[in-house]
Amino acid sequence: MYDPVIGSYEYIQEQVVAYPFVEENNNMIGLNKSYIAKLKGLHQSCGYEDYIKTYLTFPASGVQPVTPEISDECGINSLVELASLRVNPCFNSYEINTQCKSVSVYNNLRLIVTGPMPSDPLGFPTDLASSYPLLTPLYFDRDDVKKAMHAPTGVSWEECSGPVFVGDGDQSLDPIQSVLPKVIEKTQRVLVGNGDFDMVIITAGTLLAIQNMTWGGTLGFQQQPEKDIVITLPDLQYAQVFADNGLAGYQDPQGTMGVQHFERGLMWAETFLSGHMVPQFQPRSSYRHLQWVLGHIEEL
Repeated sequence: MYDPVIGSYEYIQEQVVAYPFVEENNNMIGLNKSYIAKLKGLHQSCGYEDYIKTYLTFPASGVQPVTPEISDECGINSLVELASLRVNPCFNSYEINTQCKSVSVYNNLRLIVTGPMPSDPLGFPTDLASSYPLLTPLYFDRDDVKKAMHAPTGVSWEECSGPVFVGDGDQSLDPIQSVLPKVIEKTQRVLVGNGDFDMVIITAGTLLAIQNMTWGGTLGFQQQPEKDIVITLPDLQYAQVFADNGLAGYQDPQGTMGVQHFERGLMWAETFLSGHMVPQFQPRSSYRHLQWVLGHIEEL
């Protein structure tokens, strides 16, 4: 499960840990000092600072309380997103290092430079929906793709469209209350991971959710994750580019790309230099994760 929605995710994974995330990564986000000071004040007055000190501990300090409704003033994550879009029109909550850039597209051997937003075959390159004329219709809205997938050609495709559930929506228990602990206990091989550039589901927030989950008769991890993930897998994506530039093999091994921790059937995998879609941003790390889930290796 990559960057999963578990626990009281809006409160725990988005808001409580938002300010420390911004403070650590503001060299990429670019908010000014006065706004950072404002966010820090909200972090303290909304009770988030105390919440982290109390519950992001190893071992867990206790079951976390029922989370309150989030007021507009305490919606730090949303405030950061809107402020970041002023600084960087191409800000992407799913991958905070996204910047505006020109994109070159070849059409009938003519070079067309487009921009400034990155291109995206799904139409959501940043926090804003956008697509270039040469990439329209979007990939999953193309008739040939619909036909190949046996999807209805008369229905338009849109990313993250909904509602998924009818009536009152999904009424099932939150995963950490029932289903996920059972899966861990039955299989003894579940991986939960998070990409460090993801501001939608923040790494520290996912750890907070895990510290509020009981599996194998114990609450949370007993030890703080700290073991390195060292990626030695060969680079199959850019190896030829390096070779063409006289640097064959230079990019191997990739090196330390995350943090791993295993307890009672649950593997934690924090991934460096990755946004929300971990296999897209760090495919070598994701391949390593898959090897572990399949039982081919015993550590990451």
